[in-house]
Amino acid sequence: MTKEYIIYADESDQKGEYYSNFFGGVLVRAEDFEYINREIAKIKDEQNLFGEIKWYKVTAQYLKKYQAIIDRFFEFVKEDRVKVRIMFTQNL
Repeated sequence: MTKEYIIYADESDQKGEYYSNFFGGVLVRAEDFEYINREIAKIKDEQNLFGEIKWYKVTAQYLKKYQAIIDRFFEFVKEDRVKVRIMFTQNL
């Protein structure tokens, strides 16, 4: 049986004090795609978040809103509905 997966990826080449060149990916089974999309959209609506979720937008005022999305994301990881990988280089 063939399975279809959807991969989301993003990168950052900002140089940090210890690490740089971050590249992250999330693997989602195609059969879970609609469900996960609906769940994330529902939380975004509940939290009045519009547009792309970006870490640089997190402020004290928005922290709990972002935590709601991240908590749900890690529930998907725990449920084995998504897999996440983050790679980076260590600055020497």
